Amino acid sequence: MKSTHRILIGLAVVMVPALLFAKASTFMAGKAVPQSSSNLVVVPLEITNGANLAAMDIPISFTEGVTLREVTFNDTRVSYFDLKIANIDNANRTVVIGLVPQMTSEFKPNLSAGTGSIANLVFEVTDPSVNSVTLEAIQLSEPDHELMFVYAGQPAEGTTDLSVDKPEFERVTVSFAAGSGSNLPTSFGLNQNYPNPFNPTTNISFDVPKASHVELSVYNVLGQKVVSLVNQDMEPGSHTVAWDASNNSSGVYYYRIAAGTFAQTKKMVLLK
Repeated sequence: MKSTHRILIGLAVVMVPALLFAKASTFMAGKAVPQSSSNLVVVPLEITNGANLAAMDIPISFTEGVTLREVTFNDTRVSYFDLKIANIDNANRTVVIGLVPQMTSEFKPNLSAGTGSIANLVFEVTDPSVNSVTLEAIQLSEPDHELMFVYAGQPAEGTTDLSVDKPEFERVTVSFAAGSGSNLPTSFGLNQNYPNPFNPTTNISFDVPKASHVELSVYNVLGQKVVSLVNQDMEPGSHTVAWDASNNSSGVYYYRIAAGTFAQTKKMVLLK
């Protein structure tokens, strides 16, 4: 993975102009897909990029009870990339993924703006009592790695116009039922909204393991309730609601879920 590290750093040091951080980038884990007749579970990694991407550095950790067997890139947005590296360290439960479109003489375009999967994490469930995996973006040293998107602009002749975005990716738990193929969640959970930052609509997903009364509300930075998105009894399952913030001003907002004794709050950003 040292070669990927050098490539990404090499791209970063020639950036013109300075770093930019408003590319509407998001990074998230998709819904787990248990494999039939096996104890393997596939967790897709999905991104939204607001401009053309020239490189990605993706270091993440995963929790105990699973072994990361491989990272695949078939049928993803980056399947045509020249450089697709996954450095798996099951002893420390980490994986570092490096992606660069062109490393050969054959022209390969940068990843155009859009949304979709860029990798699939193939986990083997080694502990029968485990029915979820938690992923978290991390920082590593020697060599240095952190979650980073390198964007390619439209430079003037003879210049290189690159900018770096560091998308937020908070800890997320992806539920699955080991070996059963069941997609019902086994614990309450609140996921990061998607996309984030957003304008003007975003989706908020959450997991309900048993029939419960659920309240989901949005608050401003002063702690004032902006809108109640959910306030009703809900059946078990994974649910998604949309918030249209067309009538709200740009800024930081918080969304909070409460169901029984479970409560959790996350941050989101509205950029207009």
